[in-house]
Amino acid sequence: MNISFIGSGHVAWHLSQALENAGHSVQEVFSRDPAKAKDVVSYLYNAKVQEHLDFSESKSSVFFFCIPDIAYPTVLKELILPKYATLLLVSGTVLLAEASIWYDPARESTNQIAIFFPVQHLQSGRKINLGHMPICLEVMVEETEQVLVQLARDITDAMYLVNGEERKKIYLSMLLAGVFTQQLWAEASRLLHSIELDTSLLQGLIQNYVQSYFKNLPVSNQIEANALQDGRLMFEQQGFLSTVELQEVYRNMVQQILKTT
Repeated sequence: MNISFIGSGHVAWHLSQALENAGHSVQEVFSRDPAKAKDVVSYLYNAKVQEHLDFSESKSSVFFFCIPDIAYPTVLKELILPKYATLLLVSGTVLLAEASIWYDPARESTNQIAIFFPVQHLQSGRKINLGHMPICLEVMVEETEQVLVQLARDITDAMYLVNGEERKKIYLSMLLAGVFTQQLWAEASRLLHSIELDTSLLQGLIQNYVQSYFKNLPVSNQIEANALQDGRLMFEQQGFLSTVELQEVYRNMVQQILKTT
């Protein structure tokens, strides 16, 4: 299958290579920054840099839309695809119906639009095994489902058909388990470094919580809950944190722990 990419960031870097390794052919890569598109193309077989958003003469039948969500309204209005091509939006939060209106306000297009959402934090230049990466698919019409399912299965053995509400909850789960948690890890590291200790001190504890999470055997927080009822301890610990925002997070998390223990 011939495929093109709009966007040249982390997701395009990974998906384009994974799809070519699965036997597909990437034809073009577009970016507002041609140098970034050139970098993505350098890892592919016969792809070329596309310098504009008019793809009407492209040989591709599937187009991956890998740009920041905030840019969707502007870029979709400029995008021109070949007749009957499928546009796949790579997003965890964009509403499919709303994106369809941005792309085709008059609803006269022959192009189908769907969601192709990898549940993973992808970074350029850092190889990740995508073979078990969950991919969530959302379609508006059934005829596009077969194309999406085949593309997803060419990359991974973990594929899910979801609706918009489910996709938003999955995205929020990613934030809670990934980006938000990483912020707390960063603060934990800062505290340890401030007393000249390494983050390896917490390795066993973190592994214990992760293993318990995936075995659905939550670690009891009762001991910590008992200790956190001491107002003096809470006041002291907040003073160790680096920002007032983290102090607020601390207070809210303590209240949540006390409610659920």
